[in-house]
Amino acid sequence: MSRLADRLAVVLVALGAMLWGTDALFRAPLLRHLSSDRLVQSTQLVLMEHVILVVCSIPLLWLARGQIRRLSGRQWAAIAAIGVGASGLATVLFTISFGYGHFIETLLLQKTQPLIAIVLASVWLRERLTPAAWGLVPVALIGAYLIAIPDPLHPQNAWADFHIAAALFALGASALWGAATVFGRYALADVSFTALTGLRFTTALPALAVVLLLLGGPAAFTVYRVTDAPLYLGLALLPGLLGMLLYYRGLSATPAAMATLAELAFPITGVLVNVFLVTPRQTITTYQVVGIVVLWAALAFLDRLNARRPAVLRPRPVAAAA
Repeated sequence: MSRLADRLAVVLVALGAMLWGTDALFRAPLLRHLSSDRLVQSTQLVLMEHVILVVCSIPLLWLARGQIRRLSGRQWAAIAAIGVGASGLATVLFTISFGYGHFIETLLLQKTQPLIAIVLASVWLRERLTPAAWGLVPVALIGAYLIAIPDPLHPQNAWADFHIAAALFALGASALWGAATVFGRYALADVSFTALTGLRFTTALPALAVVLLLLGGPAAFTVYRVTDAPLYLGLALLPGLLGMLLYYRGLSATPAAMATLAELAFPITGVLVNVFLVTPRQTITTYQVVGIVVLWAALAFLDRLNARRPAVLRPRPVAAAA
């Protein structure tokens, strides 16, 4: 089973990313009942999501306690950057951008993430994409573009209600998530994918609590409603916990530069959710269907390239890790 998962590593990363795209089902209705301040409401939502995630992660952390005790200072720094930067701050920034209501802009600018991750993977991990993989980069980006822009021949229509602030928040989230892909690949050499998932959520929670206290004071913690519990549970368990477990299992056998391309599958479920589950339902264009096919074809070829020799990480020697 482990060998099969290694061979399907790129697909697992893509499936995890697609689960992230379901968060619109939960995030949009929850934002209506929180603070009127975009920054405060986004932090409130992400904080409660992480409270649930940390509770669910306790068994994972307990089972990995031996691995956690052996982590070096550099490894803890990478994990803290993932938790505080990607799981905490980036999610808040993305939620703020999402809150402007211009979803296409947010999703399109999120597509800058692979470029950031590929550069960082080259510098930090000394990873290099093969010529064949480089050839698939523009194909995957074109597929993602077609998905995000319903009418790619007239892209100006998608930017009619452009918000500079929303764009900056989306770009900030993209940069942090791109860095987290590289740091996650680094950390997975010494901890299991389940342990890294739990550590990501656990390191983010204290930072989120401090940020919310500074932004909204003690009153910001009193806005939650019991009736919203099912939405928070759905948000935490589906795109949060399950999505991240699949993602990190795939990343453990996929180079960061290749995994970040698989993350482009993120908006596919966002489009399908808007078509089938959101009221009023939105239509899907022919271009978006073509984009989904093109992107998945590129990811299938990437998975085939990676399956020939899965990039499975080996633990670093203790002396080198220290």
